[in-house]
Amino acid sequence: MGLLEALAAVLTREAELATLRADPARLRRRYGLSDAELAMLVGASPAGFRVTGESVRSKLVQKVTACLPATVAELKAHCPELLDGFAAATVRRPRPGDPSESGEAGQLVAWIGGRVPAPLVDFARYELLCGRLAGDRRAAQAAGEPVLAPDGPVRGMLSVSPTVRTASFDHDVTAEVPPARLPARRTSILLQRQWGEPAVRVYRINDATAALLSRCDGTRNVAEVIAAVGADSGADPDQVTGMLTRFAAAGVLNLTPDRY
Repeated sequence: MGLLEALAAVLTREAELATLRADPARLRRRYGLSDAELAMLVGASPAGFRVTGESVRSKLVQKVTACLPATVAELKAHCPELLDGFAAATVRRPRPGDPSESGEAGQLVAWIGGRVPAPLVDFARYELLCGRLAGDRRAAQAAGEPVLAPDGPVRGMLSVSPTVRTASFDHDVTAEVPPARLPARRTSILLQRQWGEPAVRVYRINDATAALLSRCDGTRNVAEVIAAVGADSGADPDQVTGMLTRFAAAGVLNLTPDRY
């Protein structure tokens, strides 16, 4: 707690602003303010708080829009009061290591849950995943490295590349329709960070592929992954080997020396 937390509170909550006016000592105790910090808040005019609050909320919406452009556009078009409410309630002190755009965007996705149609919530989750992958420095670095395609049958420990994310949704987030009207259809996707444009490519995958990739967590070698998938689904080992080989060649999977 401190000055920035107290300022965020009085900018976003009328009750805290009222406490500042009626009982500033109580606010000082609540946030651990020094006499000078309290005097700074007490000396600010109501108009100053209003202008500052409007400026901070505007910048917050700009940051969120950078990560969730389609989601924010949908909110502005159909429920602007919800976006305004989010901005008014979300002024806070930045946390160390919290990427500004994706951190605030994640809060917006959580905020709209239960407040907007379920298809739009799913689309917002999808757009957030894309935005975070596009901004992930490790993924960007890995995307610029050459893919070492396996020379012959795949061997070694399997892990999903840092350039890749997978996710499943209750709606088809790849459908080219307005986000709030996505068809209710279970959909799994694979996102891959590219070196160039577009920064992220999106691929629809089936449940079997999603299950296969989930087994490639860096704790199993090729033989163990094939055995696990076969035990679950009865998949042909040669077909699984072929899929693993193609994924490795495409940079979706990384191979490291076997632990044995």
